Amino acid sequence: MLWVILLMTSSSLLSVVRTGVSSADLEQGLLVATGTVCKTFPGLSKEQLDLCRRYPDVTASAIQGLQLAVDECQYQFQWHRWNCSSLSTKNRNPHSSVLLQRGFRESAFAYAISSAGVAHSVARACSMGKLMACGCDPGRYRAAGRLGSNKNSKARNSRPQQRTRSASRWKWGGCSHNLDYGVDFSKSFLDSREKAGDIQSQINLHNNQAGRLAVATNMQVRCKCHGMSGSCELKTCWKAAPDFRVVGEALKERFRSAVLVDQSNLGNGSPFLLEGVRRRRPRPRPRTRPRRRTRLRRPRDLALDLLYYQRSPNFCEQDPSVDFPGTSGRRCNRTSTAVDGCGSLCCGRGYNLIKQKTTDRCHCRFHWCCYVVCQNCTTEEWITVCK
Repeated sequence: MLWVILLMTSSSLLSVVRTGVSSADLEQGLLVATGTVCKTFPGLSKEQLDLCRRYPDVTASAIQGLQLAVDECQYQFQWHRWNCSSLSTKNRNPHSSVLLQRGFRESAFAYAISSAGVAHSVARACSMGKLMACGCDPGRYRAAGRLGSNKNSKARNSRPQQRTRSASRWKWGGCSHNLDYGVDFSKSFLDSREKAGDIQSQINLHNNQAGRLAVATNMQVRCKCHGMSGSCELKTCWKAAPDFRVVGEALKERFRSAVLVDQSNLGNGSPFLLEGVRRRRPRPRPRTRPRRRTRLRRPRDLALDLLYYQRSPNFCEQDPSVDFPGTSGRRCNRTSTAVDGCGSLCCGRGYNLIKQKTTDRCHCRFHWCCYVVCQNCTTEEWITVCK
């Protein structure tokens, strides 16, 4: 058995040399080949372990999606008091953080971005041929066949000018990202953790779905031109998952307008009572005036919104109960009045002015053949950090 693993490892290294596969893909391949992906990632539930044993390669992509979500969360909140540092746990599993056991607005974002990261990573891995259980989105090919048959029937009955116009249009082709499989695996992998059936579990499930919808609603159509000398007589287009930065920005907007759930419903399984989402009735008009048609506002669609049920703390001081280290020592901007300003980030404690030295590589030169020689450049700057 050992020589089989060594043979698979050597073949993987050879494929890296030939095709230039990234180190992250190599690490994922080695974990799958040795069957250790389910053992080296702690904090998985029984259902997640069973799913991992059946689909170790897909689970490895899902774990990469979780790390992608943590990185994006830290980018979106890098200048906030809560900067997603609590999601960077020692066991690399963000769901083991104490914060995700609470009902804060920040917890809602963490659930949504994690679910979106898993769906996004698995969907892209399917289209790149990294996974055995899935490939390109098959629905696009069926749709292309139906559209092609309709276009052919219409083209036979159309005029020559219309035929020229229809010939220059695009058609489905390429390899569309298999978002359906990514969403299904995200549901199986993450929603299985919510078993209690109480309001907290229902909110977590809702935020998981909101994260997946943030990926689905931002899917992009990418095209490639075909024709003589780039004339683009024909374009083949495919559906692609957006850059994850787009998903992070969309969820950040949802974070700002998150909906608070009435706490009187907690624990009894009754329907949600949401603040500020009730439908307003139009005021009655006097009968002497002519009646005008009034448009009734539709009830707010909460599918894309983030839900939370606990008021967030100020995240100023160190608080082990929410796994937060505080803002002491954080860098701030003393000339800003926004969230990155020292007044907001330091919580009124003031700041210290510190001289910081950084050493970077500079003046790099390429020598034939084949190495690069660089110098070390040291720069000094004054920065402000919270007391």
